[in-house]
Amino acid sequence: MRTPVILVGVDGSPESRAALRWALEEAPHRGARVEAMLVHQQEPAFVPATSMGFNPHGEMPQRHPARELHDAVQHVRATMPDAPDVTETVVVGDAADHLAAASKHAELIVIGNRGRGRVAEFVSTGVTADCVRHATCPVVVIPSKRRS
Repeated sequence: MRTPVILVGVDGSPESRAALRWALEEAPHRGARVEAMLVHQQEPAFVPATSMGFNPHGEMPQRHPARELHDAVQHVRATMPDAPDVTETVVVGDAADHLAAASKHAELIVIGNRGRGRVAEFVSTGVTADCVRHATCPVVVIPSKRRS
């Protein structure tokens, strides 16, 4: 028998951390394990239409997506006594595409919503909307605590 998976989209935002916290609280009730996924876009190796060695935007900091994900997971787990372990996955590409594809092997997807909390807003555009439309498992959307 396969252990159920709760898949969480994590991007480091407060909303994604809230989604991870919700998943960690829910996992024991479902006998599930938690997988946190960070999807990032590949950054260009050089800036086109500039002379070699000259970057008009100054020094671009190097991203370390695996470290960003690990730091986010550790931050959330540190606030929860007896938090379950989390599998960490980093992939390159489109977040909605990867989350929807991974939904085939998950019992549940949990994502944070940065919108204003209105259903029409998060269902019409963005990663949240694409996951709601294309995932093959239920999607839990954790709303932003910000009000506008």
